[in-house]
Amino acid sequence: MSKVKKLLGNWLYLRISLTLIICFLNIVSYSQIANYITNGGFEFLYSCNQPDDVGKAIGWRSIDSIQFGSSALISVCYSTVPYTGGGFQYPFKGNNFSGADALCSPTMCSTNSSRGYLRNRLKYKLDAGKTYCVKFYINVTNNSSYGVDGIGMYFGDNSIDTITKTNLPLTYLTPQIQNLNGNIITDTLNWTLISGTFVATGNEKYGVVGNFKSDALTTKTIINVSSASLGVFCEFYIDDVSCIPIDLPAYAGPDVFCIPGNSVYIGRPSDVGIDEACTWYKLPNMATPIATVAGLWVSPVANSTYVVRQDICGTIKYDTVAVTMSGLDISEASLINDHLNIYPTPAKDELNLSFDIDAGDVFNSIAIYNNLGQLLREEELKFINHKATLKTNDLPNGVYIVKLKGKNNIEVGKRFVIAR
Repeated sequence: MSKVKKLLGNWLYLRISLTLIICFLNIVSYSQIANYITNGGFEFLYSCNQPDDVGKAIGWRSIDSIQFGSSALISVCYSTVPYTGGGFQYPFKGNNFSGADALCSPTMCSTNSSRGYLRNRLKYKLDAGKTYCVKFYINVTNNSSYGVDGIGMYFGDNSIDTITKTNLPLTYLTPQIQNLNGNIITDTLNWTLISGTFVATGNEKYGVVGNFKSDALTTKTIINVSSASLGVFCEFYIDDVSCIPIDLPAYAGPDVFCIPGNSVYIGRPSDVGIDEACTWYKLPNMATPIATVAGLWVSPVANSTYVVRQDICGTIKYDTVAVTMSGLDISEASLINDHLNIYPTPAKDELNLSFDIDAGDVFNSIAIYNNLGQLLREEELKFINHKATLKTNDLPNGVYIVKLKGKNNIEVGKRFVIAR
């Protein structure tokens, strides 16, 4: 039994271990709130049974749950990808995507059957006054006779549940995210990004994608002459839908310990939108990314620091995570880290460090890193009566990481702030 366990006693050790587990669960819960769109890639299905309506995709359906309108799920489970009813198309990502009618004029369609709208039940209601970054990808089907400019996304409350005319143009709804007027989408091969930001009212429960313009106000152009002889119509595919708070903190995860030969997960859980927004680096190399994903498994062979760069509609943020190789039991190393106290917060010219267990003699040096994980200085440090003081008068205002290094390759550390 280790020195720490002996000092704490089995009962106290168990109690603190449970506290650490609760803290870990809280961290995981916090890190999961990124994309508010449920199943933004249409990958998770209730079933693969026909008919191929969008309601088979978890979180998605038409506005009216009884009348699905002109909307469909295109999935490998129907053996329709990449050979779809509208032509040939691979998903933007994964195996599935969805589609709907953006425009269909008489005589191709009757006046009461000209549109399709895709509704998503958000994971959570949006927060009032908060700005959100919305992105989704559009592709026009090969069979479409026209390309159009009218695709947008509307975020609304429970009043959406009262809409039953799902096949009519919903011109009374004003989408917060709208493709630019006159920017006609004509690409039938590649996926076209539509993106924008808006400030939520706090009542938004659903997101709806479609053409909210009238036939007369929808700008269009012929893209398929042979189809144009059949009538004026445009079908679109949609994939990779996301709605992410623009001020979302970058999240690399808490500093962790790793037993040599094992792997640890860092960052957020994978999800549509946030995956594309996160680029990972391993210090000191900030020139060559190692991954573009919200989180990843790493298996370092030495103490390593990883940096995530997050880009949400042009808002750039960074976070770092240190992975320390240690032969100690991971829970024991975490326990020592939990009993390291640093104060004051924020600090000015001095930073005090203390342990409330007898662990100070384990460490003999200290290092300071900036928020990108770059080493600023390293020096010897001695604890007296479990306390030590570090001079910080040379550090400008900002966020830093302090790491204690000691026996058995153990490292513990915490972030601190300098503000004068």
